[in-house]
Amino acid sequence: MCYTTDINNWETSMSTHLESFDFNNLPLIVDVVEPLWFPPVGNDEFKRFNVEYIVRNNIWENNYRFQLVDDGEPSEIHSAAFFARKGDYSNVEKWFTKESQRFPEEWKTASGMSKTFLTLMDERTLSLMQDDDIKLSLFISRKPGAGSSILEKCCEKLRAEGWKNLYLWTDCECNWQWYIKHGFTLLKEDTYEPFSDEQEDYKTYIFKRKL
Repeated sequence: MCYTTDINNWETSMSTHLESFDFNNLPLIVDVVEPLWFPPVGNDEFKRFNVEYIVRNNIWENNYRFQLVDDGEPSEIHSAAFFARKGDYSNVEKWFTKESQRFPEEWKTASGMSKTFLTLMDERTLSLMQDDDIKLSLFISRKPGAGSSILEKCCEKLRAEGWKNLYLWTDCECNWQWYIKHGFTLLKEDTYEPFSDEQEDYKTYIFKRKL
């Protein structure tokens, strides 16, 4: 799932660089999406837990986890991007088993619904990819314009390593039009029935960009 609050004008003259993601910064990533991804049940503690669960579902066990930070000291994280190759895995369920014990089982049903959706969309996207393609799994911007910057820096790095195409999926709750403006082609648009209602279909989108 890709999400960005990015806009094109980054009103800062600070120089930045790309580095490996520091998991101490994970709460800052959760802060960005918590107001939008909260579940329909549970107290505030559970709602934040569930949002972190969604975030961790999109972080894979590989070296393709990046953050964009200031060149100066102290460094400040502006954005983060996480990628997945075919065959990569996530150890999020180990974290979930440990951290979810303090919540009632009926609340955790919401987490299961999130997991089902994420797994389905990941499988649909990965099925379109070749072995030399890579998937952008999660994309968070904390500063206006920092999303554009980290995307271009990551694409440059991936291109240099020989990756051919960048895939991603997102949904109607995210700013999916942003990707069309940044060189992505829409491959598939579908309706996810479990999240749809009589008033509105819940749309999902799969994109591709040549590196």
